[in-house]
Amino acid sequence: MKLTFQVAAHDPSAIVRSANPRGSAVAESSGKRRPPACGTSLRRFGSASLLLLFALLALAGTSAAQPLAITTVPPLFAGAVGMPYSQTFSVSGGVPPYSWAIVAGNAGDLVLEPSTGVLHGTPQSAGTLSFSVRVTDNAGAQDTEAYSVTVNPPTLTITTGSLLPAGSVGVNYVQVFSATGGAPPYTWSLPSGGVPGLEFAGGGGTLSGTPATPGEFSFPVRTVDSGGLSAEKIFSLRIDAAGLTITSDRELPATSLGSSYSHQMVAAGGVPPYTWSATGLPAGLTIGADTGLIEGTVNSAGLLSFTIRVVDSEMATVVDLFQMNVELPTVPTVSLAGLPQTAEPATQFNLQISLASPYIADIGGQAILSFSPDAGGGDGTIQFSTGGTTADFVIAAGETEVAAEPPLALQTGTVSGVITVSLRLQSAGLDVTPIPAPTITTQINRAAPSVNSARVIRSAGGFTIEIAGFSTAREVTQATYNFTPAAGQALQTSQVIVPTESLFGDWYQDPANNAYGSQFVLAQPFTIDGDASAVIPTTVTLTNRIGSVTMNVTE
Repeated sequence: MKLTFQVAAHDPSAIVRSANPRGSAVAESSGKRRPPACGTSLRRFGSASLLLLFALLALAGTSAAQPLAITTVPPLFAGAVGMPYSQTFSVSGGVPPYSWAIVAGNAGDLVLEPSTGVLHGTPQSAGTLSFSVRVTDNAGAQDTEAYSVTVNPPTLTITTGSLLPAGSVGVNYVQVFSATGGAPPYTWSLPSGGVPGLEFAGGGGTLSGTPATPGEFSFPVRTVDSGGLSAEKIFSLRIDAAGLTITSDRELPATSLGSSYSHQMVAAGGVPPYTWSATGLPAGLTIGADTGLIEGTVNSAGLLSFTIRVVDSEMATVVDLFQMNVELPTVPTVSLAGLPQTAEPATQFNLQISLASPYIADIGGQAILSFSPDAGGGDGTIQFSTGGTTADFVIAAGETEVAAEPPLALQTGTVSGVITVSLRLQSAGLDVTPIPAPTITTQINRAAPSVNSARVIRSAGGFTIEIAGFSTAREVTQATYNFTPAAGQALQTSQVIVPTESLFGDWYQDPANNAYGSQFVLAQPFTIDGDASAVIPTTVTLTNRIGSVTMNVTE
């Protein structure tokens, strides 16, 4: 260790009183040494000597070791028979590590760990344990203290609160009891009294059952542990009179549409008489306010939900949700007609929808159209007369046919394929579509092109022949144009043949043109050398792989 001191200016008035019993030399400011002397004397010291002395005294004080001492204060905290016990002793001073030992007395079932100073164990008998604990440090220093531990007899306590939750007559009741101490498992019982209808089933800690009598009850509960230790406690329990309830099943008996119905609702508890009411009963039914009788003729079908309310004479009220399944009678056979097996393209057909016999309720439905083309995409011209591919209809109760003006009709379109019309039916909000659903189909065949019109549009130096038509096969391979000269004129060529397969192929392959089915307008221009009026178009013939069609050209 290196000590550095700073010498201050000499102060001749500095005086220190020093005891020097051992005759050691005392330094003065002059630095001279004087013979040893006993007793107390006054000496003058320079500032540097005084600082050195204080530093040496401080250094000596910090290097002195603290004495070894056990700091845990007796007596130790009490324990209980059968309960784990643990106490850690503490120590100060000395030179660690420490070693602990019980050197006198009796610690019973408790053991002191030598290296940690932890006293632990499970006492098996009641009484006071008295013993001495010694600690030894690494330098051999020791300290010993006397201690005692009071071991109390075992205890068993019922911890459940004395005031139990209230119950009601006729309503299942469950209360779980708990205890601490002793040696589980516990056996529970009612030594006397109790509540009619409640018991500890099988000796377990659950008091349960259905209370049978209203009132305020006070009764003892006893529990016994596996060692025979017992505890007892008084409890209070209020059982209320039975509450008002509707005891009828929440699913009322099923019935069928149009039939007479009668069902008695039942209530219990509360204070009669009762007053009944309902919200949302099926159409045609009512409930008697004084009787709770539901009756009438059911005019709606399905799984119907509604609420029923009952009020007793003390104005206690109960409202609950109920259901009733009202079934529909079997729907008569539904017929769908009006389409031939094979239909002409671009033709309208009236559809007939009918029942084999009248029905008790309206039957509403929807006719649904679908199309499966032989070639290419769909055909937007296939639709119902009302527009689109679905059409609604109604057959009124007691009738057998759709009463609609104009009648429901179908436009067949201009593309070969199969047209299908199917029906979906509903009555009283329920789906009554038979399986399989009523369906009718018709076939549009592939055929030679069809020409609706062919006309000439003249212009300076020539003319254009415009042809409107359709081809169910979605192909036109060529167009043949025939001409005749005007009076007094002559033609070098009287017929022109134009290949059109590629032209029509591009037209029909464009999905945007599916909206027109196979309809087309072909405009073929012609340029005439000479007098264009001398050339008169007479006919045009369109051809595909099925056949040809010829149409006169009009001016």
